[in-house]
Amino acid sequence: MDYLVGIDIGGTCTDCVVIAGDGRVTVGKAFSSPPDFSRGILDALSVAAQSIGITSRDILANTRLFLHGTTVAENAMVDGNLARAALITTRGFEHTLFTTRGGYGRWSGLTEDEKRDPVNTDKPPPIIPIANIRAVRERTDHNGRLLAKVGEENIRAAVRSLAGEQIEALGISLLWSFVNPTNEQIVASIVREMRPDLFVTLSSDIAPILGEYERTSTVALNVSLGPVIARYLSNLLDGLRQLGFGGNLLVMQAHGGLLPLEQAAARPIGMVESGPVGGLVGCKRLGDLIGIRNVISADMGGTTFKVGTVRDGLIEYQRESMVLRYHYSLPKMDVVSLGLAGGSVISIEPRTRSPRVGPRSAGSYPGPICYDHGGTEPTLTDVDAILGYLNPSYFLGGRARLNIENARHEFEAQIAKPLGMPLIEAAAAMHKLANSMIYDLLHKTTVQRGLDPREFALFSTGGTAGMHLPAVGQELGVKSIVVPHSASVHGAFGLATSDIVHEELITRPQRHPADYRMVDGIFNEMLERIRIQLEAEDFSNERVEFHRSIDVRYRRQVHILTVPLDEGSPAMRRNHPASVTGEMLDATVARFEALYKQKYGADSTFREAGVELVTFRVRGVGLVHKPELQMAPLGDRDASPAIVERRPAYVPDLGRVVETTGYDFEHLRPGNVIPGPSIIWTPITTVVVGSRQTTVCDGLRNLIITAAAAA
Repeated sequence: MDYLVGIDIGGTCTDCVVIAGDGRVTVGKAFSSPPDFSRGILDALSVAAQSIGITSRDILANTRLFLHGTTVAENAMVDGNLARAALITTRGFEHTLFTTRGGYGRWSGLTEDEKRDPVNTDKPPPIIPIANIRAVRERTDHNGRLLAKVGEENIRAAVRSLAGEQIEALGISLLWSFVNPTNEQIVASIVREMRPDLFVTLSSDIAPILGEYERTSTVALNVSLGPVIARYLSNLLDGLRQLGFGGNLLVMQAHGGLLPLEQAAARPIGMVESGPVGGLVGCKRLGDLIGIRNVISADMGGTTFKVGTVRDGLIEYQRESMVLRYHYSLPKMDVVSLGLAGGSVISIEPRTRSPRVGPRSAGSYPGPICYDHGGTEPTLTDVDAILGYLNPSYFLGGRARLNIENARHEFEAQIAKPLGMPLIEAAAAMHKLANSMIYDLLHKTTVQRGLDPREFALFSTGGTAGMHLPAVGQELGVKSIVVPHSASVHGAFGLATSDIVHEELITRPQRHPADYRMVDGIFNEMLERIRIQLEAEDFSNERVEFHRSIDVRYRRQVHILTVPLDEGSPAMRRNHPASVTGEMLDATVARFEALYKQKYGADSTFREAGVELVTFRVRGVGLVHKPELQMAPLGDRDASPAIVERRPAYVPDLGRVVETTGYDFEHLRPGNVIPGPSIIWTPITTVVVGSRQTTVCDGLRNLIITAAAAA
């Protein structure tokens, strides 16, 4: 039996999905183990292996694809564990990283509360200090004409001057290099000759776009992460090889696809927030399988709550990517995060004496108090335990100890008594406060973007989500709440359903009507590079897709929309897409105006200003062979054989503690119907169903929760 393995490292837990050649899915979950994440990876894989009845070595020896998503890049940023990097730029532009976008850099990335306090706000410190920035004499104009070729001695002097800085990486970002990269390439060739040990990134390679600051910031972030991520991936592969793994290691990117290890190591900034994107991709894939095209993907684990949407089967891209207030310009699927999850610490604000949930997280170590890992501060997971949701016999398959009594004692002392409330009443209030924060973010990402939640299904993923999202989804008015079989390891499931993806873009602003022959040439330039890359990775023509799109805006406006060029055309699924025509560009502009009205209002368009085609994009997909998931036939509706106990638990839609029926998910069968109020315990998550809701177990063992009257 051969296997496909997906491993997703989160802030609290490491998730594993193993898909066998016959389509059977096995999941595993274990606590993450920073700074040595390999231990958590092997622990999660071992849990899955035990469920199959074999060892981790048996799985790895027969694994052809090991797919990996990780928060290592974000962790390195947060912890300041970055490489010592330098930057070479055009003379006179040494302060680009400090200038940012002027005043915008002072408040971008701040919360609304922080923006209201301008006295105590400032720009983030530049990712590369001024002492490590060097300038060279060169100039390329906006049309790509080489006005001043960079001098060799100028470059060598710049590199020699960095000798005492002990740098590990160097970025190169010159003016207008995305139109003509010649000077950057000259600099890079000399740098590599003088310092072959350095990790080097060119802005014309990684971010060939308009926007001097964003392009330079992308380079700075990439080189600061490069050596750190390269070491991590190399050590991971070495460890897997020692355990018998002989397949390919692919790494998840935030654009929603996988890259081979070498390419992922060359552009580590693409790994930032790739974990949440993996979950979003998994929700889209599952939605396709069960016939749901409008999806709200909501992931709530131990550290953050993350939301993305799939509309009519399509995932939107984020217009502005940012990590810790640093901008970068790489394609990234639109996922919005909130510092709220199971590990979120609950505290009393000293000045107002009001309670707060998050954004600080206890992680897995020391973790929530009930984990018994040494945590002393109450968290949302402790609240869920106090309210009767967590069951020590089923938590992480019964392998992890839960000290609920200690959680009750500390929560009462630190939160309930200072608030002057009884224990359960205070815990219920914190649960309601967290749910209101979740509701607000879901409302912002749907209603405030012109989407009607009643037309969407809410996919509840992450270990904590099942105890909160059924209640929030009921209030939001969604069609249904779907708890996938892979539930809290859904990011790993997303990896296992992803493909190899290479994305390229070229910024060449053109007024419309544009010269379609020129546009065709721009696309062909990118298509050829990606085609060669996919062929080198052994993808035949039948296993390749190309998707072309254009960033379009009204002239002199900042609002840009990415519009598919090939929508509704079979060309997008060919190895050689059809040549661009004037009619295709006209149709693209018409789609732009329709999308613009939908996003900004019916009277927002202004064709008289003129339309501009700004950036041209190609997404090349190498379709990875994946086992087909097995859909079981639906059987008996009676779920009573899965009942394991009745216990007092707080039911959100009743607002009180009532006797609640508990079910063992392992004993549920496709077709079973579970009336609320109820609690369903799985080895990887807990699901709390309201009194006016009904749950059905489908043929893929997903739990589908709907209003009781509609069941």
